[in-house]
Amino acid sequence: MPLVDESWRVKFERVREDGFSRLQGLWVLREIVLPIIMKLLTALCVPYVLAKGVFPVLGYPLVINSAVYRFAWLGCLSFSFVCFCAKRFHVWFTNLHNSIRDDRYLIGRRLHNFGEHAEKANVAETNSGEKDTILLGTGLNQQDREADVGLRLRHVNQQVG
Repeated sequence: MPLVDESWRVKFERVREDGFSRLQGLWVLREIVLPIIMKLLTALCVPYVLAKGVFPVLGYPLVINSAVYRFAWLGCLSFSFVCFCAKRFHVWFTNLHNSIRDDRYLIGRRLHNFGEHAEKANVAETNSGEKDTILLGTGLNQQDREADVGLRLRHVNQQVG
């Protein structure tokens, strides 16, 4: 719905919960009726004021003033539609960006196997008698350590270059 957001759903739920007999007239007028009337008056008055008040004062000929009066409502409706679409696309692209970022960095997800690999490797190597290849309790053997150092050096080179 173009003109309705989450706050309107909350307002109408409150009206439904209160019922007709316990309805607060001032609250309904201020929170429901007045915003609707203001949007309708804005949609009707702004084009009229532009067409009948601003353009004739600027000194345009009668033909131009007539065309502006004829297409003022259509122009304001088009402008409102473009603003609505721009706001909606901004929300969609922001949500898409956040979704891609969260998937990339695993934000909001629990890593179930975090730390299990190191513990299993540590237990397996100590049980098989290869205690001398365990490096500082990390569970990495000599080959894994050399590969890790190579990756770190490659990462530093990429940042510098």
